[in-house]
Amino acid sequence: MSAPFRIRHTAVRKVSRAPGEETREYLDRMMRLIPGETVGLYLVGSGVVPEGRTAGLLAWFGFCVAAVVLVRLYGTADRSAGKPPPQPAAVGISVVAFVVWVYAMGGPFEALDIAVPWVGSLLVCATSFLAPYVYRGEALRGR
Repeated sequence: MSAPFRIRHTAVRKVSRAPGEETREYLDRMMRLIPGETVGLYLVGSGVVPEGRTAGLLAWFGFCVAAVVLVRLYGTADRSAGKPPPQPAAVGISVVAFVVWVYAMGGPFEALDIAVPWVGSLLVCATSFLAPYVYRGEALRGR
């Protein structure tokens, strides 16, 4: 499957839509914008970093941010179909979502004493809910 994280939407609306089709499209965009694979990678790696090793936690966080960028650039590129280059907006939203999720878990933000747990929880709720509305992908024409 080429470009598994590429987000597409049709420019032409169907006259009749199947029940739940809009919800399905919303959930599809949410799954593609929230980098669950890298959140999981971060969790496993941060569990290995010894307690009190803030530099190690920051380095792992930086590595995972780079991983989000690389995976999403690769995952939104669709050169075989002659599409434009990767979707920078989708990549940026995924990076922001990753940082918000790590902030909510504490991570290096807690080690630096700048984490506020309830703020992190609200940010996760807001970004997860709003991301699919903020970015709807490129328009597909002629469908």
